[in-house]
Amino acid sequence: MATVVDLKQKFQGMKLKVGITAAIIIVVVLIILDGLVSVPAGHVGVIFDRGRGVLENELDEGLHLKIPFWQQATVMNARTQEYTMSIAQGEGYKADDDSIESRSKDGQVVWVDATILFHINKTEADDIYRELGTARDYYAKIIRPRAREVIREVVARYNALDLVSEARPDIVADMNADLQEAYGRHNIELEEVVLRNVTYSVDFANAIEEKEVARQRIKTAEYQKDQAEQLKEKLIIEAQAEAEAIRLKGDSLRSNPEVIQLEFVNKLG
Repeated sequence: MATVVDLKQKFQGMKLKVGITAAIIIVVVLIILDGLVSVPAGHVGVIFDRGRGVLENELDEGLHLKIPFWQQATVMNARTQEYTMSIAQGEGYKADDDSIESRSKDGQVVWVDATILFHINKTEADDIYRELGTARDYYAKIIRPRAREVIREVVARYNALDLVSEARPDIVADMNADLQEAYGRHNIELEEVVLRNVTYSVDFANAIEEKEVARQRIKTAEYQKDQAEQLKEKLIIEAQAEAEAIRLKGDSLRSNPEVIQLEFVNKLG
């Protein structure tokens, strides 16, 4: 007959077995979970191996296997990303005024708001991760500083008013070309530079407004002058036509005296 001590030992043995079994199950689950990598649509996976470093073969969309706890997976966004720098608080990537202060060719200080649209090169994601890190890293190291540098350089090639004139498309084209080259060296592909807003100093803005008012006044005066010229030409043409009609009538009367007699008889009647 089993004693109380035997039952107690048996219970402790069962408890130990249950604990060991539970621990094994937990370890197995963790190994399975850590050994699976899920890459969402529009993303790419990069594997860091503790022995070999960053592996060259990126992981495409879908479910993949890796060595649990020995390899670390990083999923990177390969979709279109945007980085906005704006004078309006809370509008851009940074909460405060983040517009790009630049100086134009004619020496005016302007503040430029811009949005950069780009995506990483999926086939070079391993190099991007190795050299730059994740999104937060390449935003700080490449996207932001290169964009501000290029935009300042391009603005310096043009006069301040060119930024809001017919030259604006040329300015944006220069920004796109220069920034595409700068990003390309780091396997980041520029899609578009969107020039959002241009802010001038108060004095220069007032000068522009005064110039525009003066231009509108000149335009109005030219229009009024043009209307007067047209009216003058109209009166001259009408007078010339009337004079020609009188001349023709006089010639007709002189060559046909009987017409004068007929008109005189008609008046008497």
